[in-house]
Amino acid sequence: MKKALFTLAIALQVFAASAHKKTGEQELTVYKQPSKDTQVIKVISDSDEVALVRPFNNKWSIVTINKEVGYMSTFQLSQYNKQQRAAGLAKGKANRTKQNSRS
Repeated sequence: MKKALFTLAIALQVFAASAHKKTGEQELTVYKQPSKDTQVIKVISDSDEVALVRPFNNKWSIVTINKEVGYMSTFQLSQYNKQQRAAGLAKGKANRTKQNSRS
């Protein structure tokens, strides 16, 4: 019985991990230093605003989040920017639709 439960638990973890990768979603993380092996300052949520301070090197950028300075991979920063643009476009489209329905 224990073996069956263990196997089921492993299968669920593998399924969840593969589903997470299929959606293309990735946790966007700000670190204390330019390395994923250092302290995480923040995992970015939808309400957070990340601002670029300057590029650090080819792989890392210095950013501010909630008035705190940290490092974010340049790739993740580009993903964040894409998400923000998409959210802005969706919000603009919703506002236009709402205005048109009032007319």
